Amino acid sequence: MSKRTVLTISLIFQFVIYFAQTDYEYSKTKQFAEIETNVSPVSIDSLIKHVLRKSYYAKDYATTIDEGNALIKKAEQIQYYSGIASISSILGNAFLEINDTVAAKKIFIKQLYQSRIRKDSSSYLGASIDLANVYIYQEDYDRAISSYKTVIPYAKKLKDTIRLFILNYNISELYLDKESVDKAEQHVSETGIYVQTLKAEPYRAGYEQIYGRFLYLKNKPELAIDHLKKAIEISAKINYTDGLIEAYTYYALSEYKLGNYKKAFDLQQDLDQYKTEKYDIDKIEAVETVTAKFNIEQYKQELKAGELQTLLIEQEAVKNEKILMWVLIGSSALILLLMSLLVSYFKRKKLLNDLKSENVKYLIAKEKSEELANAKSLFFTNISHELRTPLYGIIGLSSILMDDEDLYKHKEDVKSLKFSADYLLSLINDVLQISKLDAKRENSLNKVTFNLKDLVLGIMKSFEFLKVQNTNTFKVNISKNTPNIIIGDDVKLSQILINLIGNACKFTENGTITLDIDSSSVEGDCAQLNFKIIDTGIGIPVSKQKVIFDEFTQVSNDGEYHGTGLGLSIVKKLIELHDSEIFLNSEEGKGTQVSFSLTYDISEDNYKSIKEMVLQPRISINSKTILVVDDNRINRIVTRKMLEKYKAKPLVAESGESAIEIVKKEKIDLILMDINMPGMNGLEATEAIRQFNSTIPVIALTAVEIEEMRDTIQNSTICDIIIKPYDELVFVETILKHI
Repeated sequence: MSKRTVLTISLIFQFVIYFAQTDYEYSKTKQFAEIETNVSPVSIDSLIKHVLRKSYYAKDYATTIDEGNALIKKAEQIQYYSGIASISSILGNAFLEINDTVAAKKIFIKQLYQSRIRKDSSSYLGASIDLANVYIYQEDYDRAISSYKTVIPYAKKLKDTIRLFILNYNISELYLDKESVDKAEQHVSETGIYVQTLKAEPYRAGYEQIYGRFLYLKNKPELAIDHLKKAIEISAKINYTDGLIEAYTYYALSEYKLGNYKKAFDLQQDLDQYKTEKYDIDKIEAVETVTAKFNIEQYKQELKAGELQTLLIEQEAVKNEKILMWVLIGSSALILLLMSLLVSYFKRKKLLNDLKSENVKYLIAKEKSEELANAKSLFFTNISHELRTPLYGIIGLSSILMDDEDLYKHKEDVKSLKFSADYLLSLINDVLQISKLDAKRENSLNKVTFNLKDLVLGIMKSFEFLKVQNTNTFKVNISKNTPNIIIGDDVKLSQILINLIGNACKFTENGTITLDIDSSSVEGDCAQLNFKIIDTGIGIPVSKQKVIFDEFTQVSNDGEYHGTGLGLSIVKKLIELHDSEIFLNSEEGKGTQVSFSLTYDISEDNYKSIKEMVLQPRISINSKTILVVDDNRINRIVTRKMLEKYKAKPLVAESGESAIEIVKKEKIDLILMDINMPGMNGLEATEAIRQFNSTIPVIALTAVEIEEMRDTIQNSTICDIIIKPYDELVFVETILKHI
């Protein structure tokens, strides 16, 4: 069980309590700031529901915090303390969602203090649970358990069955996480008592799962299975993914312990499916959380800047009015004039002091903004690794399937799949590094030989689904004087064309999209290729044409056309990397033409197919024993099959410890070592192997960006690094270099 599971269950159950206690409904007919001048507990409760449903659950945490603070002021006006407690809980949990545990803890401690003064046991109980959740979020599990236990007597005094269930459930989860089964037994038993009086399905699912897990850890797998099956049945009915993952995990472990390995394997397959679904949801939530935190910091900075500007305007207005007044009467009273100048001097001095103070605040806000930017960069680095890992499986397996003769009739489909995956990987890399392109204008173009016609046809084939969706016609015109086999950065060209053609598809329906390529000049071994993408779509307004290539800019803001607003910005940057520029010609309602020119070297093998050039007989790792170390099962399969394709003899290990044992027993020619593994990571495993084998080549096989790993690898005994997903030839040649 993760700390996230405890938090989620606790939050859901506490808000269920709140809605059970307030049956009021509210119809939002005005803006939030204009709602009800006649404040009452009924209106406060309705507004709390509105904030919870429309802002908090929608992950709009900036609005949640803004509206929540306004609601607290309304509740304080009428001394509505239970409403203040509910709003404080929502505010604190909003800060938790953006990882601001300091702000959340401050809110919950304040609520604890106020409820203790008012002797409000219910509010004190709720704030204590919220504070315990903060400790879980900070991974201070012992303190969380202590906090939960402290407030159990309050819940019993209030006969609050729901919260008694929550407290005992969370304590049980935390003890079982630590495998303190004996300590968990009493609380598991208490959970079973309280669930008898609760009708909601989530409670029953939670109890059956926790009791099944307890029985498994008590070495009673047969009894555990009965309860875990019930948990799965209930969780599936209410679409509770976390509950399904927990229940399937211990169901599979129980069957395995009973020796039912086939059943355990089948259950593991179901578990992997739910984990994949949860992984996709978590990725989206991670992006939304970082975006929400960024929006909140931006909102704070804008608010401070607005307040400072208003203060300056007001002070300047007062100063000007007084100066004008003294100018009008100054000629008649020199003494009054001197007094006015003296007053003005002191006011100016005060204004300068105020400005200095505000400048200090601005610098502090600027430092916080820079910290947020660094956090954002770190997040992009982490998400880059998480996205590259599944792409490695897609690209690797599709490469292998392309060579499978049994799948010859699907060869074009697999080729399109690999092309799309390659492009997706490149797009992810460029989007994550777009800030680097802005900061450092360096030439980062690759030089590879590729077939222009094959590349273009592959791109057009990848748009078949959009062709059907928008019923458009595609045309490709490549002039006869255009060389076919050229040398340059094929991935960058693919990104440019796919972004531009995809953009044309998005804004064109029942129309025609044309790609024209011709060569205007051929000098020696170089050719300048001219590209035009022409569509008959809605066109671009004149007001948008100057900014359409800026980041986050879109043609339409009405929500009809979706997108990140980064596509054309990336295109512009990539074309500028080629020392060229892009031109736009569009008329609203009549379509758009985008054109640019790129220079490529002409290959000497201009009449050979690209496949003939790639497959070279010198690449051979026949009969070499290569150990693949990776904790990800799919990654191990892909790497093993890739090695078998070149007739190597792969061995696999799922952890650093297993790799060490294999190297001690087997004669290994080379090791492919994953870096990020639980327990003993790749660097630690390599150093352990070096204690008894200092000659075996070890190559890092990782999804982490090479810029981040370069210094670490150079300071270790690892020979080289291969970044996943990789080019097949680069993969094999890197291995050959060290065997």
